[in-house]
Amino acid sequence: MGDDRRGGFRGGRSGGFRPSGPREMHKATCADCKQETEVPFVPSGDRPVYCRDCYQKHKPQRY
Repeated sequence: MGDDRRGGFRGGRSGGFRPSGPREMHKATCADCKQETEVPFVPSGDRPVYCRDCYQKHKPQRY
């Protein structure tokens, strides 16, 4: 009736949705160094995938 909260934070937690348990990792090949790596999403093939080291070189700068 009165207190209908459908969005926002619950239980004081912040930082987005975190599923319980380990993340499912998927194998991919780094677009830069061509080494095999694992990523926490299914690579779609339409965007480059980078290993942890190469991603640091390509990630957008935050100001």
